[in-house]
Amino acid sequence: MRTGAAAALLMLTLSGCASTLPGDGELAAGADGEQSTTGAPPSADRTQSAPTASSPAPTPTTSPTTSPTATSDPDPGGLTCSAPAVTPPGAPYCYSVPGGLSEIDLGDPTAGEEGSFRTSFGFGPADHIDVQAYIVGVDTDGLSDEEIIAELAGVVTDLEAGGFDFVDEPELITVDGARGFVYPGTSNDGGQVITAHFVFRGVNEVQLNCAVTERPEVIATACADVLASMQVLG
Repeated sequence: MRTGAAAALLMLTLSGCASTLPGDGELAAGADGEQSTTGAPPSADRTQSAPTASSPAPTPTTSPTTSPTATSDPDPGGLTCSAPAVTPPGAPYCYSVPGGLSEIDLGDPTAGEEGSFRTSFGFGPADHIDVQAYIVGVDTDGLSDEEIIAELAGVVTDLEAGGFDFVDEPELITVDGARGFVYPGTSNDGGQVITAHFVFRGVNEVQLNCAVTERPEVIATACADVLASMQVLG
């Protein structure tokens, strides 16, 4: 998924935090939504971004009291998260603003390429939630769980190369009726706990990373709230 290597199954390629199936690097938006124009061309290999490491921890230059991505209005593409909600214009996802967290800038990913419509909340690289979206090259609704897990194995391997250790077999969950695959992990030094969630619907993939070092209860609650409130377009 994240290596960009071709797979025999439906010619799938999964690329790290980037789309896990072959695509053009642009996000499929909902009706009236804008598409990302910063993606790689169809022939380019892409790697998915690894969870942000806990060190060094840059200090955000600002702490906005109101998220610039937040909106209280239903998305015209069919997203209806309760206000205050995080709904980047054109994104295929929304979720309720997690309580107790401020929007932050995590900077460039420690490995790979960041996705589209990235939103992050927390206290910095050590403790945060991070949401990104990617387009995939096929309708994932037609793939079995086993097919997606087989491709995600390569994605997880790429993430581990960035300094993390993840479980081999994911937990299967449902997010807004869409299939989700959860990979708990830790940094190699044992100082940070990472839980990577991959949610698939149609041609869209949404990834949620929940990272904890010093504030486990706050981040765990925020992560659960985001998953419970998240809506994903296909």
